[in-house]
Amino acid sequence: MQVKDQEKLRETLIKLLSERNVIQRGKFILSSGRESDYYVDIKRAITDPEVLDVIARLIKGEVEGTDRIAGPALGAVPIATAVSLYSRKPLLMIRKEKKGYGTSRLIEGELNTGERVAVVEDVTTTGGSLLRAVRAIQENGGVVERTFVVVDREEGAVDEFKKRGIELIPLISVSDFKDDNQ
Repeated sequence: MQVKDQEKLRETLIKLLSERNVIQRGKFILSSGRESDYYVDIKRAITDPEVLDVIARLIKGEVEGTDRIAGPALGAVPIATAVSLYSRKPLLMIRKEKKGYGTSRLIEGELNTGERVAVVEDVTTTGGSLLRAVRAIQENGGVVERTFVVVDREEGAVDEFKKRGIELIPLISVSDFKDDNQ
């Protein structure tokens, strides 16, 4: 996809997320344990097919050369599914923890040793939950070089991934919602 088309899709995503009021004001405890005066309520947007369509089209062109698309439960599963459908690459779903019954798998879907996996996430702050998903794939023989996040809160996740030799590509950042964050 051409850069101009990518930028147009990115602007559309910002507009759609703004219209759906994904930035909530108040006092919130984030999954990282940090306190924040705003919350990115992306789940209210990723249940919308129009939003998922734009997200999947933005990521689709960036996953050439990968074998699988993965997303940690719960928020990234719809995103990973949409990207999987658009890219025609098989899906992996990563649980927060192994089941205590049945197959006791941490990863649902087939992952073969050496396969390249692109991991998607809904929102990152420090990147901790996304890093856990990446480690699960690596510990099961997969290779992760690139990850994607719909909204980066710009609190260190990109740098943390860079230190580990993994590229984290935000589709948009919280600063793109400046008017909403004031």
